[in-house]
Amino acid sequence: MTVKISRSAVRKLKGSDEPLTAERASEIMASDARSVAQNELIEIDEGLLSTLKEVFGDTGLIEDEAKLRVLITQRKIIYRNFIKSGHASLAMGNALLSLDASLTEEQRERLKGSSDKILPFGDTVASMLRSVARFVQAGKVPEDQLPASYSAAYVLTSMTDTELEAARSNGLIRPEVGRPRLLKFRKEFRERANASEVERGGVIDIEKLVSQRARLNSRRRKISSEYFQLSREVREISQVLAKLQKRAG
Repeated sequence: MTVKISRSAVRKLKGSDEPLTAERASEIMASDARSVAQNELIEIDEGLLSTLKEVFGDTGLIEDEAKLRVLITQRKIIYRNFIKSGHASLAMGNALLSLDASLTEEQRERLKGSSDKILPFGDTVASMLRSVARFVQAGKVPEDQLPASYSAAYVLTSMTDTELEAARSNGLIRPEVGRPRLLKFRKEFRERANASEVERGGVIDIEKLVSQRARLNSRRRKISSEYFQLSREVREISQVLAKLQKRAG
């Protein structure tokens, strides 16, 4: 077996009076590997380091350079592929819009009603993907700043220009930002805006709120319908598998 060791390890081997047994050579090479690993610089953003200290501070992970290196390296891989998934979602949304443009109104309605039979997802997801694609095409947010998660990007489509600008100022329009964080920001922003309006003696637009509630209720019904449909399909598949397993037994 051929191995590579550093010059310092070679000097240890030459300068030692102890007989060079296989066990002794293994010890020196193991020590050498640890030394090389410890001397390698770990590139880490200060903000990330602060977060890692907050999460893992009392676990010993920050002091364990090997584990820290694995965490940072694998995190980079995860983020790189996560961002790629965002581009894929946008591509699907653009494809859906192109498909819609080629169909008649009746055909589009048929597609929406049977999305899950033709596409790998139902109409709820398809509608979200379309909305995100239109959002980007309208120039609201550049593609490279769009949240990688389509569900997070969809939250942006429901924001006003003022809310978008505030989100941008708070560093929330970027690929790695998730849906919960954007929802929390939007909720808090609107609560502050409503409170300010009341303090100024302004009038809350009731008609607008009623319209928004109707849209949310409609969306909730769609999601609920899709959930029950998926549950039924899962039960049917489980029943088929159970029968097959019974026959095999």
